[in-house]
Amino acid sequence: MKKKTLILFVAIIGLISLSVVLYGTSRPGYGDTHDACHDSTGYSIVTTAPGEIQATISSTVEFNITATGNNLFVQAISGAKSNSLFSILPTTERINETSIYDLDPASNSILVTFNLTTPNENGYYTIFIIAGDDASDQIDFEYIEIIVNVGGVAAPGFDWSIILDHLGLYLGLPALIFLTLGTALVLVNENKFVKTHGILAGGSWVLTMVNVVVGIIFGNIGEIPITSWFGAFPLIYHIPHIILGAIGLVTGFFSMLFGIAAERKPALITGYITLISWWSAFILGYFLNPNLLLL
Repeated sequence: MKKKTLILFVAIIGLISLSVVLYGTSRPGYGDTHDACHDSTGYSIVTTAPGEIQATISSTVEFNITATGNNLFVQAISGAKSNSLFSILPTTERINETSIYDLDPASNSILVTFNLTTPNENGYYTIFIIAGDDASDQIDFEYIEIIVNVGGVAAPGFDWSIILDHLGLYLGLPALIFLTLGTALVLVNENKFVKTHGILAGGSWVLTMVNVVVGIIFGNIGEIPITSWFGAFPLIYHIPHIILGAIGLVTGFFSMLFGIAAERKPALITGYITLISWWSAFILGYFLNPNLLLL
């Protein structure tokens, strides 16, 4: 019986982890690519810019954009990628085939010469320009990204500080390890490891409580507008993260009480709920979108 329970326990944790790794995405419902959200069929966009434009602070760079397609427009969208950091001429508004900025008289084709003034800081910037259907409410488009390297800086890698500065790595992860190890030991031999299980599970709950309290006191929760807490993406990631963590905190507390009272069955049920809830919260926080999480 204990062996079957242990197998079930491992299977549940493995299934949760595998499901998130395989199917987790920061764009739920829209797929992982541009083409899954927008149709680019029939549109093309190319540039005369090299793969990476080398520039200096507050200098001017110039390149041509050529696009083709029906009902065509070209736009360097303000606010997309690094666009808002540059002064972009002739415009960040849509340029269609009747615009004075279209240098190609042929139909279904647009040629635009863009002049950009670089920011006053060295950096690795991305200009985002699209070519799309000017007559469509649901914009179908193709896009191009142009890299502008100001000051010859190195290309950015993954920002590990997102994870390394997160309290969950130092408090949440040890708590999960303690709880998982304590659960596994009691499933292997309850009589032998019951005391060790109590110490590990109790320590896990204390670490989690400290994680929550420290996050609330010293975190930036008060600086986040309430609308951001309940917007589309925080609703998908942040709120479930908080709810699952809170469920585990409550059931973990009751599991300790049941364990002290020698009520084995309710202690087992609440313990499993705690384990599954906390692992789910942790996986949501670190494999889906860590930028949205606070605790």
